[in-house]
Amino acid sequence: MKTEVNHISSCKREVLIEVPPENLKEEYSLLCERYRQKAKVPGFRPGKAPLSVVLRHYRPAIREDFLERAVQNHLLKALEAENLSPLATPKVQDLKYEDGGTLSFTASFEVLPKLEISNYRGLEVEKVHPEVKEEEIEKTLEQMQERLAEFSPIEDRAIQDGDFAVVAYKGTYLDESRPDFESKETYIEVGGEGTIEEFTRNLQGAKPGETKTFSVSYPADYPGREMAGKQVRYVVQVQALKSKKIPELNDDFAKNVGDYNSIEELRLKIRQDLQAGKEQAARQEMQEKLLETILDLSLFEVPQALVERQTEARMNEYVRGLIMRGIHPQTLGANWSEVRLKQKQRAEHDVRVSLLLDHIADREKLEVSDGEVEEEIVKRAREAKQSVEAFKSRLTKDGGADRIKNRIRNRKTMDLLLSLASFKDPQGMILQS
Repeated sequence: MKTEVNHISSCKREVLIEVPPENLKEEYSLLCERYRQKAKVPGFRPGKAPLSVVLRHYRPAIREDFLERAVQNHLLKALEAENLSPLATPKVQDLKYEDGGTLSFTASFEVLPKLEISNYRGLEVEKVHPEVKEEEIEKTLEQMQERLAEFSPIEDRAIQDGDFAVVAYKGTYLDESRPDFESKETYIEVGGEGTIEEFTRNLQGAKPGETKTFSVSYPADYPGREMAGKQVRYVVQVQALKSKKIPELNDDFAKNVGDYNSIEELRLKIRQDLQAGKEQAARQEMQEKLLETILDLSLFEVPQALVERQTEARMNEYVRGLIMRGIHPQTLGANWSEVRLKQKQRAEHDVRVSLLLDHIADREKLEVSDGEVEEEIVKRAREAKQSVEAFKSRLTKDGGADRIKNRIRNRKTMDLLLSLASFKDPQGMILQS
């Protein structure tokens, strides 16, 4: 067999293959015999018809079957001999074969590009100094107060501003672009800062048992994208009326929140948690800046097979997100060509990042142990409130363990990039690591 490999680009290959007749004769004979054993030929029992008769009836089918098998077998041999690993099924072209003659064809496909990137050491990055502000601690305390607030029923009067109306409602989009939605029990602060004006206006003066019907026109810049620019008709039934009591910030409050002896001890823990979160976010921000710097300095071709694969994954995730928000994709009215184009652009960046991190990890010989994977699986199982065995079983079915291993390796690579960087302040002065 004669094989010639053409490097069309850094990740595109074209393989020209010629198989001489003597390498095909045995394959063809074996296939003909299989057909003879199974062929149904009038006047003959199965397996008893002469080969010449079988060929007269089945020659086109035998030829098609033979060529498919021969191309697959000899292409596989050529790929193994040349140490080539296509990223997708090769495209076969220029197939030529005359009975008893030479078989020739061309196979084109993509492979991973061989990167030669070493400019990731000593890069400069602006040092991010996270700082926790007092108002952030107070906001966290307010959120805790809200979670521990108690609601008391209000009897024998109508709703006033500041009250909480417990309602059941059904919403209908007037343009029928999306399915109806409903809630059996929702607390609405009448006159509250975050309450839509139409709800406040229609619930003021109402009593439990009453039903209110009204419409809300949402502005185009409304934070909820599924409602932005839409008009919704609501049917709201008032179930109960309650007042909210916010607990005082004192030592008793701290003890109710957790294992704290005083409000100051709780404040200190909040500060420490916020600081840790900010430091992690700052670290991630610096790592991403370094990564983008390396990408800007490193031009390399990205295999479109991987881009298409990642685009499909992104599109599936996008559709799943719509469904989880109660939006049927067919009723969204989106320009799916534009949606796919945006996802493809992001997918190309995803693939570029993945190839770069894999390359750096290979150069630096970064490895992930089974123990590290096991530790991550245990952590994720706890977060998902599942047993480790059940979580592992699900991972095994969808190849999740390999993805976890890859994420750990990427995390190690990002940590390495930061450890190799030089830090500077906003004025450009170089700081010590």
